[in-house]
This record gives sequence, structure tokens and C-alpha cells, in this order.
Amino acid sequence: MASETKGGLSETIVINTGVETIKKTLLDFETYPEWMSGVVNIEVLKRDRSKRGTQVKYTVDAIYRKLNYVLEYSYKKDRIDIHYVEGDLDDVEAYYEFAPLSEDETEVTYYYRVSYSLPKALRGPMFSRLLKQVDKKVMKSALEDLKKRAESLV
Repeated sequence: MASETKGGLSETIVINTGVETIKKTLLDFETYPEWMSGVVNIEVLKRDRSKRGTQVKYTVDAIYRKLNYVLEYSYKKDRIDIHYVEGDLDDVEAYYEFAPLSEDETEVTYYYRVSYSLPKALRGPMFSRLLKQVDKKVMKSALEDLKKRAESLV
């Protein structure tokens, strides 16, 4: 269950594979449209010296319209940080954090905070609650999709 943290949501899941397989899954951006719910297209704009995507352009199906945005990725030993660069949103801050439980089991925590570009008419408390529910669904499906994909690679 997604828990609310200051300004965002956080959820943890156990994936039955090692950290490296999970990272490999997350770094294979070009395959996201095949397995990540709502992702229509991905374009890796920049890579670091290790060939990991550092700027990635997303096109996602947001039901009412397709959204385009660019996210920037930075990498630490047990964490991937994600920040908003530009696009149809106001801001995104997210991260995946990895805690190995054993060689074949990893606890993955996903933190997610997004600010939407909305017309004034849609900025009331009722619409805010609706967006929070959408965010919780996005978070849950992102983790479940990741689990399914990473475990299928073992």
C-alpha cells in the first residue's frame, strides 16, 4: 500500500531477484513500452560513460491525452534518482532504492512526487484528491510491472 510522505508517495515491494537484475531492467529504457503500463514511447536523449540513460524522454498515455516529458537520472550504489527536466508536467521527483534481503531477493522502495500543469478550473480539493488516487495507481502499477519484468528475466 502506498504511504504518503512529505509531498509525495512511497511504496515498497519485495522482488524475487538480485539488485543487478532489477537495475538492468530499469536501465533498459527502450523496452518500457513493452512492459510498463501507460508508456507509449521512450527516447534516450543522453547517456553517461557507462552507457546508462541520463536523460530520457517519455510519452505516456494519461487517458485524457498523451503527456511528453524528459526525466534526468543519476545513479548511486543502491539508488536511482529521477528529476524533471521539461515537458507537460510542472515537476517530478522520484527514486528507486534497493535493499538486498538475500542473493535472490531485494526490497525495492519507490518514492514518487509529481506536480501537474493544470488550468485554474481544475485546481480545487476534489480534483487534487482524484490526482492523488491516480498517483497511487501509477506507483502501484510501476512497482508491480517492475517485479513482473525483473522476475521474468531470471
